[in-house]
Amino acid sequence: MLLETDGLSTGYGPLTVVRDATLRVAAGEIVAIVGPNGAGKSSLMKCIARSLPVMGGTLRFDGKDLASVPQNHIADLGIGYVPQQGNVFPELSVQENLQVSCRGSLSEARATTKEVLAQFPRLNERIKQAAATLSGGERQMLAIACALVSSPSLLMLDEPTTGLAPLIVRERIADIQRLRDRGAGVLWIIEEHPRICLPAVDRVHFMSDGTLAPAVDASALLEEGALEELFFGVAH
Repeated sequence: MLLETDGLSTGYGPLTVVRDATLRVAAGEIVAIVGPNGAGKSSLMKCIARSLPVMGGTLRFDGKDLASVPQNHIADLGIGYVPQQGNVFPELSVQENLQVSCRGSLSEARATTKEVLAQFPRLNERIKQAAATLSGGERQMLAIACALVSSPSLLMLDEPTTGLAPLIVRERIADIQRLRDRGAGVLWIIEEHPRICLPAVDRVHFMSDGTLAPAVDASALLEEGALEELFFGVAH
């Protein structure tokens, strides 16, 4: 099992915002977290990425205890993290963003960057452009590419399709599926476009008020009225 949390709690200062969260992500699997704004989804992911403290429970990656691992070491362990905001350096070019995200020797970085750019030909066309000049979809593409240059075995994505047109959403979904098909695990927070995104997902957790419900098969949420009942307690 790549990622395991058992009874994980986290928060800000004395305030606990996520309580007793238990989840699993295996290699070659996409696990999603859905729920309303303020449910604690991003806070849970920030804790796994080590930017928020473990206030209770356990957090393990590939069998290793992550509780004491600093944030700047998680990429070295094989974890890629794409936060919802601040996920690229706007003043740097596409190439420079990729370069600062690389690990390993210069030759390894060049080889990995070339491989990642082959997956995102649009970025290759804009290699010298500043990230600030890219469209929203292209910036999200760059953020994912920056995470991939470290060759993660687990990729965590915080709402990577928010604010994007449905056509661009489908392109990002295809990127995520290709990563899963190569054997990586994916933890994906979905807030917008759930009916477009969920067919690509294996299992789904619903989160509300800091509590993570047990995972269900994603196909169950695609049945008529299932999402409405989950979010609002009523079926249509």
